[in-house]
Amino acid sequence: MIRRAVAIALVGLLTAGAFPAFAQQPVATGSISGKATDEAKKPYTNYAVQLRDAESGQLVNTIPLDARGRFAFSNLELQKKFLVELLQVKDKKVVCTEGPFPLFSNAADRSNVNIDCGAAPAALWLLAAGAGTVAAVAVATESVSR
Repeated sequence: MIRRAVAIALVGLLTAGAFPAFAQQPVATGSISGKATDEAKKPYTNYAVQLRDAESGQLVNTIPLDARGRFAFSNLELQKKFLVELLQVKDKKVVCTEGPFPLFSNAADRSNVNIDCGAAPAALWLLAAGAGTVAAVAVATESVSR
């Protein structure tokens, strides 16, 4: 009789949250999702997307593209940066890599990732052109001074 009363009391205390040290705190997580339709060819099911920790280089997860060329990773640890790699399944070859995409508390969900490794942003082209111009001037100046 006493054992039954003690057991009922313990269940009540645990249910009421009297032992918060034993309660598991919810872990904040993030997600990365998007599409690969600009880079992958149909059928999209011939491709997968790999998620890699940008700092350690460790593979986090691999999922196939769906029939519409989309992918989604969820329950990702915050305070990390991730690389998104498009993988051709048949050849087991990484076609291209996008990122890194940081997941922090203020940006825990990245839902607009577009795997399009063939297109470079305009700013990158301008930077490359500027570097080429500087190199050409340096070579010309070096040649004249000798």
